[in-house]
Amino acid sequence: MSLQRISFPDRESWLEGRSRQGLGASEVAAACGMSPWTTRNELWEVKVGVRKPKDIAGNAEVRRGTNMEGAVRDFFIALHPEYSVEHHPFDILYQSERPFLFATLDGELLDGDGRKGILEIKTAAPNGKSEWAKWDGRAPDHYYLQTLGQLMATGYSFVVLQAALWSRNGDITLKDPLLIERDEHREDLAWVLQQVTEFWTCVLTGKRPGLTIRF
Repeated sequence: MSLQRISFPDRESWLEGRSRQGLGASEVAAACGMSPWTTRNELWEVKVGVRKPKDIAGNAEVRRGTNMEGAVRDFFIALHPEYSVEHHPFDILYQSERPFLFATLDGELLDGDGRKGILEIKTAAPNGKSEWAKWDGRAPDHYYLQTLGQLMATGYSFVVLQAALWSRNGDITLKDPLLIERDEHREDLAWVLQQVTEFWTCVLTGKRPGLTIRF
């Protein structure tokens, strides 16, 4: 497999392009039945064209995250000169033999050993101790699955997840970057690949995916 890149000139053409490409890394958790916002069946209905995608453009938290992304990236660049950072906001990356799974990255990294990696920026407002605990030295499961999708789409070696979290009083906590190495997560990567491949087969065949049971 080899990395493919499609570059678009602006957001509008990028949105149109990604709607035709397949399954984005941000949709991997839903395809695996582990998204807190979208069920597997809802995503399938969107992909086969019987349901319109949710319009989240007006969501206050989404707008805040979009507005903050550049600032968080600049903080990361300033605090971590050990990485070279490039940002191509309207590029779609995918593997030649798996074009249905793609990613658009918040940043592309090069470390001191010449390895290519991914910068993933997250902003969130955890509600209560249990939600804050999900960020304690790790990422919530649905965000973790997104990073695995990015690794599969790009073939890169690692992800650095940089999170900025809001508290109830409006304070912002810039978490220590979380390093996710491909070689340390191969079992999870294999499981996710199986899940998304089965999901996309359901899209292509028009067969509704099975229900996901959570305990």
